[in-house]
Amino acid sequence: MARGEVSTGRKRNSHPQDWCVDQSWVAWQLYVALGGFAQERAAGEAIWDPCAGSGRTMVTFAEDGFRVFCSDIVNRIDPALFAGLSLPSFFHADFLEAARAPAPCSIVGNPPYSYIEGIAEAFVRRALQLATRRVCMVMPIKWQGSQVRFDLFDQDFPPQAVLVLTQRPSMPPGDMIPMLEAVGKAFKGGVVDYAWFVWNVQQPTARHQTRIIWLPPLDRPELQLPVEGLA
Repeated sequence: MARGEVSTGRKRNSHPQDWCVDQSWVAWQLYVALGGFAQERAAGEAIWDPCAGSGRTMVTFAEDGFRVFCSDIVNRIDPALFAGLSLPSFFHADFLEAARAPAPCSIVGNPPYSYIEGIAEAFVRRALQLATRRVCMVMPIKWQGSQVRFDLFDQDFPPQAVLVLTQRPSMPPGDMIPMLEAVGKAFKGGVVDYAWFVWNVQQPTARHQTRIIWLPPLDRPELQLPVEGLA
């Protein structure tokens, strides 16, 4: 496969529970685009990743002093990612059975997408019920083009924005990373296009008003700025 990438979505390359490890800049670009989550900070709200994996998505928030919660069906948090920081509060949970959030929060994560039919949409719908302010989920761009999800996107909960990662991230299965690191191919550039899907549960977006925004490549630092109307 091109450039050593294994996050193609093909079942033979997938983790059985869709544990894929995104690069830290993926969450960082979301963080910048949403103005450092200033709304959540002003309200004293936490950030919760209910599909935490190793915890990489939460590093940016922990570094900037947010109260961070992580949960998953298996504890795979990597303490090395939080060197010099307080480890996030972790609890075991099947997110689809969660009755409440651990605190007033926005929900940010890289959800499972295929090992159970419809699980990604189920995660989004549950997050929209539990989040205090925003829901941000990173998914393959092709996820938005689906007859099955028409009601989610058009009728029930139109996203506030789709933030396209113009630089493709690498998201290898977590259990393959040690082997890939040994040969220098853990994060060698992606072959799948991704985007952040963002909902503001406090200010629901009207039908046909979803914004599509292209986030700049990492080698364009002068363009890494908050997005007007989202920050």
